[in-house]
Amino acid sequence: MKLKIIMDSGKEYVTVKFESKEDLATKLEQSSDEVLYFSVDDEEKIYLNAEHVSSFEILD
Repeated sequence: MKLKIIMDSGKEYVTVKFESKEDLATKLEQSSDEVLYFSVDDEEKIYLNAEHVSSFEILD
């Protein structure tokens, strides 16, 4: 599934790494007491801090 992740800074990332919006939401919810970084690319060169994700959008 193609998703656009929007950070609280306004920067946007497009990824196909997650199979569904629920997969991404589950990943974001895991960041409770510790900082959680997750990769959005297959080469695992781009990592995002889950605490700074503002929203995400499903792309066609």
